[in-house]
Amino acid sequence: MDAVICSIDLLAQGVMAEAQARGLSIPTDIAVMGFGDLEFAAHTHPRLSTVNIDGGRIGLRTAELLLQRIDGSLARGECAEDVGFNLVVREST
Repeated sequence: MDAVICSIDLLAQGVMAEAQARGLSIPTDIAVMGFGDLEFAAHTHPRLSTVNIDGGRIGLRTAELLLQRIDGSLARGECAEDVGFNLVVREST
C-alpha cells in the first residue's frame, strides 16, 4: 500500500499516528491524505495534505435547492452541481 486516503482529516490524523507508532515514515513509507481541511491539519507532524471544500457554499446551495424543490420549481433528480474543491498539498503526501 502506497497511500491512505481518508474521508475526514480526523481519521487521517489517526492513521498518521498509528503509522508512526509502527515505525513508518510519512510520506516516505506511506502517504496520508485527509478531507475537509480542518484547522489542525496544518499543525500535525508532518503537516496533513487534505481536500478543502467550501462548506458554507454547499450549505447555502443546498438550502436554495430545497426551497426550489418545495415550491415546485425544481423536479426530483433535475439538479447536479459541482461546488468545487481545492487540494491542499502538505508534507504527508
